[in-house]
Amino acid sequence: MASLILSPAEQDYIIRGVESGFRADGRGSLDRREVSLRTGMISQANGSARCRIGNLGVGTDVLVGVKAEVNSWTPGEAEDVGSIVCNVECSPSAAQEFEGRGAEEINVELTQLLDRILNGPQSGLDLKKLCIIPKQAYWVLHIDALVLDVKGSIIDTLVWATRAALMSTSLPRVVVETIGDEMGNMQAEFDVVDDPEDLTPLEGAENLPISVTFSQIGKRYVVDASEQEEAVTQARLTVAVSPAMEICAIQKGGMLRGFPPSLLTEILETAQRIAREELTRFKTHYDNAKSHFTSQADEPSTGSTFLVQF
Repeated sequence: MASLILSPAEQDYIIRGVESGFRADGRGSLDRREVSLRTGMISQANGSARCRIGNLGVGTDVLVGVKAEVNSWTPGEAEDVGSIVCNVECSPSAAQEFEGRGAEEINVELTQLLDRILNGPQSGLDLKKLCIIPKQAYWVLHIDALVLDVKGSIIDTLVWATRAALMSTSLPRVVVETIGDEMGNMQAEFDVVDDPEDLTPLEGAENLPISVTFSQIGKRYVVDASEQEEAVTQARLTVAVSPAMEICAIQKGGMLRGFPPSLLTEILETAQRIAREELTRFKTHYDNAKSHFTSQADEPSTGSTFLVQF
């Protein structure tokens, strides 16, 4: 996904470094960059988060908002589940390759991957919890992600931001009543409580998977590749792992050559180990972000103020 062009000498330096066990920024092969995470960034959304992996100006920055709406059931749809609709867009200012129509392909790839992770059978979200009345009404969660800057590891940043946005999502309380008509027929009706203080947290969001992206450089691989490392990446593999350590999705890309089977097995095992560490790190950052949001709830906040803090 990198549009950066390196000289042959720069490429050789990065490849030889990775093969020798060190990276240009001093990290080890499996070390991640620092993460900044904030929640509650969009006041009109049911949930939102912004995540940056890497330092300001040299990191990947993603903003995600979740908007919930009630949909009427139509024949042909599942009778007792809600739905999640994903949309990912890359800002033209995020990278040169996203200018004009250049972003369309990557937008589709990221949207499809996010959809597989969230709507798959091992996503952790029970879509039945989004059903209001079977064969009548259900919640739809619209997840809109905007990639603001790209400096490597775009998928992992997107998953972090989406996971945090969904964990911060609350839905209005719904009152369901059974009413009989003059003929004695009983019918369920519902009412959405219009009270910003009467909200219900989204169930199961803490069970969502985390992703780990591996980039093959030379004869070895690294995680959380930088922009320079992605420019010499020969193959990329993203593995989504649930808190139960189940592999939920695998996405490959940038395949100048395939991963050998022996290396693929090693990567899947490594992904589970790293995911366990990442989930712990995510919880720490999310708890801090939630605490920060609560402490700032009574203070005026603007997007420009956040950009300075972030």
